[in-house]
Amino acid sequence: MKRNRERQRAILTILIAAIFCFGLVDLYYLFDVTKHHKLSEIKPALEMQSEKVKRVWDEEKEELSHFLPRKQNEEEYVENVFDEEVDEDKDEIFEILEQAGVHRSKLDKETRQKLPTWTMVQETYGTEPQIYGLERCSDFKANVEPSVSFLGIAGPFNSGTNLLAELLIKNCQIKERMEVFGEVQKGIRWQVPWGKHTPVQYREQHVTETDKDVPLENSFPMITIRDPYRWMRSMCKLKYGARWNHNKTTCPHVWSEESSQSCPVTVKYAETVTHHTSLPDFWNDWYNEYSKADIPRVIVRFEDLLFYGKNVTETLCKCGGGEPRRPSFVHVMASAKLGTAAHGSNKTNLLDALIQFGTNKGRVHGMTASDITHTRDLLDPFLMEEFQYHYADLRELQQEMIAS
Repeated sequence: MKRNRERQRAILTILIAAIFCFGLVDLYYLFDVTKHHKLSEIKPALEMQSEKVKRVWDEEKEELSHFLPRKQNEEEYVENVFDEEVDEDKDEIFEILEQAGVHRSKLDKETRQKLPTWTMVQETYGTEPQIYGLERCSDFKANVEPSVSFLGIAGPFNSGTNLLAELLIKNCQIKERMEVFGEVQKGIRWQVPWGKHTPVQYREQHVTETDKDVPLENSFPMITIRDPYRWMRSMCKLKYGARWNHNKTTCPHVWSEESSQSCPVTVKYAETVTHHTSLPDFWNDWYNEYSKADIPRVIVRFEDLLFYGKNVTETLCKCGGGEPRRPSFVHVMASAKLGTAAHGSNKTNLLDALIQFGTNKGRVHGMTASDITHTRDLLDPFLMEEFQYHYADLRELQQEMIAS
């Protein structure tokens, strides 16, 4: 923050000095021509000089606009951009937003107040990304010719697959493939050949229409996983092919008090139907199949795509044999979910996502005490520990109830 202020003062000083110099030149010419009664002869020159000063002023204002919001005075500027009480411990968050083209000066004080501190993020998700399966990267690169290989996206409904696809498309490319098939063939596909939501057990039984001629082993699955509590909340908003006993007031409805058992879930895919004893078991089953599958694959947390996007994207790109598309990393500002018909109206852009997922607030919204207790028993301990997701408890539910 101090460096930004010093840079700001330096630019303002240069601007004032430039205007002062142009002013002296104007005064000199005005005095000279007035003295020799030649004002009419050089009037066009004075107008050109005035235009030049205006042009320089406009250029300097454009340069300053990257650092200064358009405020009427410096006091308002300092309050808006350099409020230590609001912006303290948020430099990493502002850097993420700048990767998406949003400078802090474009955010009002109220919005910046809502952003989580970096300490909050690290307390929630740890100090580094959690990526499972990186030891299999070398297997894929050793056994698949780069010119015919590609990275395919996979994950259950509402797990962040579109965000991962967008990040890789914007920032990764497999040059060997481009040399053979052209610039547009950068080696990133929206899904694996058997379908991004389809369980891996159907890998050899189901192939999407667009990928029917693609050898399965040429695809390196890049899989997204999401905090199971927030994932269940998303399933309440948009259930896709999943069906279980719930409604708007009782969701995710993991445990049924009436029947004293968990609520079973049925999931319909394009060519098959799967059955699970509960919503947490649906989450368990989907990821355990991939974690135990004897194929190269990596699983990355959705939350790391938000808060460690550059690190994760570069790691996955290199893992699959790719390299960066451009010198600077580009984050995804708009919602990665495209099309209301396909994904519903519940779309969250990067700014909203950083606010929403930066803390535990809202994580157990809609859950009952029984849901909390039985979800803890149902969630797979291996997955929870491997991806460092913490179990919710009744205190978290109580805090949620007080906040609402």
